[in-house]
Amino acid sequence: MAKSIVSINSLLVGLKTVNSSLLIKLQQLGFNTSLTLGAEQEYTVKTLVNAIDTLAIQFLTITANRNQFIQRTSYNERMEIECCLNSLLNCLQQTKQELVDFNPGEFQCDKSLALFYTSDNNEHCSLKLLDAVHFIDLIKPYCRMLEMIIAQERIHALSAVLETLLSKENTAATERDNELTEEQSNALELSQYLIRQAL
Repeated sequence: MAKSIVSINSLLVGLKTVNSSLLIKLQQLGFNTSLTLGAEQEYTVKTLVNAIDTLAIQFLTITANRNQFIQRTSYNERMEIECCLNSLLNCLQQTKQELVDFNPGEFQCDKSLALFYTSDNNEHCSLKLLDAVHFIDLIKPYCRMLEMIIAQERIHALSAVLETLLSKENTAATERDNELTEEQSNALELSQYLIRQAL
């Protein structure tokens, strides 16, 4: 078994575990999880945490077929995925520790900037979770690539099933041809032709 897959799966489980309590903890401490962040303000704090969870689930699904994952990715790609996941996990773990140390009596959550707060000596700080957007962006292309491969395989499997159904239908259609009008028979042939073209 490839060590890279074992490491990737371990990181994914770690991501899910640490991420599961972040949103509730942020809300309890007074952070506004509806504020936007990201280069184009594409996330709210809430959707960022949900995106991390979704990403972990997608990769766990993709890596479930170990042999296929190894065949579809290069060693360098797996190392890059592992590096991005490791950085993302470190980011979440640091955020979790920051929240443990966060004292609402000493710190004031920023009302307009996501994940920012002010300390009692007026120092403007941010939670490490802000960096998660960068690591998600780095890993998204790999996720999309692997999802496309899975989608193609499902299409091929569906094509084989449709082809089998069409051949059975052709046999049945020949037997029914005597019962169909010429117009109905032409419509049936056209629909079968269009299905084959789609395959």
